[in-house]
Amino acid sequence: MHDFYDAFYAVVPHSRAHHDICTAVFGLDLCQHGFADMAQLALLLDVTGLNATHCALDLGCGNGMITEWLADQSGAHITGLDFIPVAIRQAEERTAAKSARLSFVVGDINRLALPHRAFDVIISIDSLYFSDDYNATIHALDAALRPGGRLAILYSHGREPWVPKEEFPAASLAPDGTPLAAALQANGFTFQTWDLTAQEYALARRREEVLAACEAQFEAEGTTFIYNNRMGDARGIRQAIEEGLHVRYLYHATKGDI
Repeated sequence: MHDFYDAFYAVVPHSRAHHDICTAVFGLDLCQHGFADMAQLALLLDVTGLNATHCALDLGCGNGMITEWLADQSGAHITGLDFIPVAIRQAEERTAAKSARLSFVVGDINRLALPHRAFDVIISIDSLYFSDDYNATIHALDAALRPGGRLAILYSHGREPWVPKEEFPAASLAPDGTPLAAALQANGFTFQTWDLTAQEYALARRREEVLAACEAQFEAEGTTFIYNNRMGDARGIRQAIEEGLHVRYLYHATKGDI
């Protein structure tokens, strides 16, 4: 996975094909690597109430384009963390003029060394999947939250193609039954959820359509590996949702009442 993202961020700033895909599917090119369109990002801002008084962490920020957009919209001071050094360099170079409220750091979700009680809000947008131990990751994030702080996590869960349907635990699709929910509960969080499965299905179908129309463009760029990855994701998610074995939620979690 590290090799894929090294290669991805090396070429994506110059990829017109990827720019066109993000714009057509998500509404704006923020170098999305998951299924967070502008409506989902707007929902995240609304749910968290992120504003200029807040210090926030964007866990798994990639090259920071979503981080920058969130900061521009809210005025919040945001630190972006990602495990790909070239992505962090791109973020720092692009946002140098905004360094008073935007900072970026290389870090590993499985070896988090976050400042204690530093953040009002911690955001994770399709990044928690890189954690080897959800309980340990949520515990580390908890330690980095200020009293009354909140987690906002865009998260999908479902049957992977290699898992037989009869072996997949359907109960884990409920908002309080996912692996993430279990980790939040184990660490003493309460949470609200917003079901975004229908939106994810529409985005998966849209991504398939747009990618198919742009395949030759990826081939001409020499970025077919991006096309293959994005098309595989879209097809797999669409099929799993059609089988009733895939869900997407926004989790808003805190230690107190929400």
